[in-house]
Amino acid sequence: MAKKKMTRKDPQAELSGWLNFKDKPAKKSQPKVSASLKQLNHERRKSLLGRLGILIFISLCLLLASGYYISPKASICSVRVKGATQLPREQVVKASGLTAKDKVVSVMFHRQQINQRLVKHFPELAATRINFYDGNRINLILKQKKVIGYVRTGNSCHMIMSNGKVGLQALPLSMIEKGKPIFVGYNKKTSLKEDLDVFFSLPTSIQSRIKIMSGETERPTQIIFVMKDKNVVIGNIRTIKDKMKYYDQIKPTLKGESVIDFEIGAYSRQLTQSEKIKYGISQ
Repeated sequence: MAKKKMTRKDPQAELSGWLNFKDKPAKKSQPKVSASLKQLNHERRKSLLGRLGILIFISLCLLLASGYYISPKASICSVRVKGATQLPREQVVKASGLTAKDKVVSVMFHRQQINQRLVKHFPELAATRINFYDGNRINLILKQKKVIGYVRTGNSCHMIMSNGKVGLQALPLSMIEKGKPIFVGYNKKTSLKEDLDVFFSLPTSIQSRIKIMSGETERPTQIIFVMKDKNVVIGNIRTIKDKMKYYDQIKPTLKGESVIDFEIGAYSRQLTQSEKIKYGISQ
């Protein structure tokens, strides 16, 4: 029987095809088109809902703001004035320009203008402040300038402030602060400013002892102090500041209420009864 013919195969050649296939990178699977569209629709929906939420929020805010603006709570309900008790409350509120028709928001934005208006209108005021409480109620807080005295006109007085300005408000004598000097007899012919300048130039220890400054003088350069100890000092506006230092040296030599004249030199004499009445010195 004849033998079959054997074919020799190269093992390396047989394996090379399989090895080459193994070494080739696997092809990446392509994403499906339907999945991409689904993700895109999701992102669009999310963005749309976000914008819609913002619009709804803004609309609600505008709706609430509009409702508040037309409600009674948005308007000023009351104004309460604090401080500067010698100023009439009604006039202060009127000068501020605040009314029940004003909106709270408008007043908040115009507080500075209202304060400036009041300080300009009333020389007595140094500053003002507006505070809100209970939503639509106002505290109008007034800070008054320091009062150094009063100028008397008839049966009423006007405050004299620390800057020399005279207040507009006429006060009854019962409302003036006790212990402050009163300036009397001043009119257009008699300069209050000059006598005020003299008063401010004096030491505070002397200022506090003056009860009355009189503008009823015989000469424009003359100045008259009625002291709280019931003595009267007459002097010259140019020299009285320097000569007042001798007052305490002369006082122990006096016999009762007296006039101390510093106009030319220095001498004293007792007050007459008519002078006591003129200067308001009680017995």
